[in-house]
Amino acid sequence: LGHAHYRAVYDLARSGNATGMPIDLSAQPPVCDNCILGKQTKSSVPKVRVGARAGRRLGIVHVDLMEHPDVVSALGNKYIMDIIDDFSSYTWAIPLASKSDAFSSL
Repeated sequence: LGHAHYRAVYDLARSGNATGMPIDLSAQPPVCDNCILGKQTKSSVPKVRVGARAGRRLGIVHVDLMEHPDVVSALGNKYIMDIIDDFSSYTWAIPLASKSDAFSSL
């Protein structure tokens, strides 16, 4: 679940409200790897478009292939290939049974 901030623990020890806790008040607090990971964030997608848009339909196409290992469709599809047309922003989502089916589906 987590732990209290080290300053709160030090304050408890200094005030005498916590007994039986051996705390060295002169030492630096230990580094908690889970706290560092919890504070990391992903970069957000920019709201303003950078660069020129494609000049015609299917001029630039963005393709993303995703696997959902825990979810398999009724037809046995485990992958989803998203295709986005840069000019019109039209999107296709194509279900695939295996990664090797991706090229032939384009």
